[in-house]
Amino acid sequence: MDELAKSFVLGTDDPVGSITDEMTDAFDRDGVVLLREALSPDWLMLTEMGLARVLADSGVKKQQFFVGEEGEFQETVRNFDNAFEIRRLLFDSPAASIMGRFMGSDNVWYYSDEFFIKTSGGNERTPWHQDTPYFPVAGNQFSSIWITLDPLSKDECLEFVVGSHKETMFDGFDPRNPGDPTSGFYNEGLPILPDIEANRDAFPIASWELTPGDIILSSPSTIHGGGPTRLDSQRRALAIRAFGDDVVFAERPSSQPTVPLTPGLSAHLQPGDPLRSPWYPKLRPVPNSEAHGV
Repeated sequence: MDELAKSFVLGTDDPVGSITDEMTDAFDRDGVVLLREALSPDWLMLTEMGLARVLADSGVKKQQFFVGEEGEFQETVRNFDNAFEIRRLLFDSPAASIMGRFMGSDNVWYYSDEFFIKTSGGNERTPWHQDTPYFPVAGNQFSSIWITLDPLSKDECLEFVVGSHKETMFDGFDPRNPGDPTSGFYNEGLPILPDIEANRDAFPIASWELTPGDIILSSPSTIHGGGPTRLDSQRRALAIRAFGDDVVFAERPSSQPTVPLTPGLSAHLQPGDPLRSPWYPKLRPVPNSEAHGV
């Protein structure tokens, strides 16, 4: 069902300069586009070095999904704080500029990043969800890129419900109980997501076969889920989330804290305030302290 969402070739020589209005219009309409050949081998090497640093650091919390089950896998959140390589990827690679172009914002701020690590073979799929219910944000200029370090078949790739970013915001799944699609994160204030996996034919689901260097760019409000891995394969991926000028602080139900944890954020921001905080460093324009030659 590749025709449901667009794929484009950016090319590593000038990926930002090759972005057209057709591409940005497709992103606005569908909530997801595939950008082939967007990152050069150097940036993939930097990402892999960052992953190695994070996995070797015993001080970094590794969140486990499907704990104790055969399909167990792990994630690490906000690696920007722990891995020099991820900082350099965000300041030096074209990734943040690509996100800014598709969001229509010259200013780009970091929100979070996550490694998803499925290396043991036979890992479970990541449950269907939207990201924005977990985040204390509102606004349109918000995007996420998904970088794979491994070649992936279509059935192992991240999957998206095309156009869902402009529809209902649902409660997120509970990471402590990911196998139960009816188990909500907040269990108040937001409707429970329909059981998409049990009714796949009823939804416009898009996914692709990927080669390292390809990136998927999506809205965090687009419903998505990750395919399982085969016994003979692995899936190591980095998601980066960033936002532009129109994103503001927003409240979520009080039964759970938003993620990543940002203690004290609500002490100096009121709902509707621009999302500006040391938690969210500016990526574009690149600060002088992070620019080359300074």
